[in-house]
Amino acid sequence: MEEASAQEIIDVHCHCFTGSAQAEQVNSGLARLRKAGLRHLAVMGLVNRSLNAQEVWKLIPEGFDNLGDPLFNEADFLLQFAQQNGELIFPLLDTRFLNSDAESFLQEHIERGFRGIKGLYLADDGNDLRVHSVPATFGISLKQYHDREWQIFAFAEANNLPVLYHMDVNRYGDVMRAILDDFPRLRINFPHFGIGRRAFGKILDRYPNVYTDIAFMLPHMQNNPASYADFISHYPDRVCFGSDALLYQPEIVFDYIKLVRSLKLSEKVENMVFSENPCRFLGLNA
Repeated sequence: MEEASAQEIIDVHCHCFTGSAQAEQVNSGLARLRKAGLRHLAVMGLVNRSLNAQEVWKLIPEGFDNLGDPLFNEADFLLQFAQQNGELIFPLLDTRFLNSDAESFLQEHIERGFRGIKGLYLADDGNDLRVHSVPATFGISLKQYHDREWQIFAFAEANNLPVLYHMDVNRYGDVMRAILDDFPRLRINFPHFGIGRRAFGKILDRYPNVYTDIAFMLPHMQNNPASYADFISHYPDRVCFGSDALLYQPEIVFDYIKLVRSLKLSEKVENMVFSENPCRFLGLNA
């Protein structure tokens, strides 16, 4: 059994992919995580209002076992679960299926209880997730897609909401810089070290409102711990704890907790990764 911990931990990067049938399993896992020091879990929930079963999977990467709604209508369960668990669950609205007026869609769901936004940059089929592009899926132009994403960023900045945005700096660095130039007050997390530490370091050097997280990076970091520890120590106020776990997978969160502790970071930097940086990114009181 996991030992209780006084160290506060905030996971900024989890997914729902579950429903009411797994409530007991989810609750049991969350109880274990609470005991281990988990204070908040930022969980992304999807809303699908137009895609059918065949279309919806075009925008979901392989390897994720969905136990919830087959069409990924997760918002109701996630919000109910957040209400039942106090401040533990921090719900993020996943916008990849957005096919309507962005501002009204976002306003509706923020009023319902979502506290931040998740997005993915899927402008073409060459993305690192190997999923279909949003323009092709919805039959819109690249300009219309960019207009939609810019509306999302504008709404988040105006309403002081955190945005977790999957984007490959090596392929789309120019677009990433355009976003940051247009929205200098936006708190944004490009996860997975921006999919390339060398190029992403230049982004961190230039833009103080940018964060990243370690989600999905466990095998890479285990293979080269010293290099990743050096990167984190070089940007100690930008790297957040994240696991990419699904809501019913507490063991993955535990694996990432062990990973961070195995890096032998200084106590100060470890606490920044586990708690201080996630607090600032999500807009929580430390």
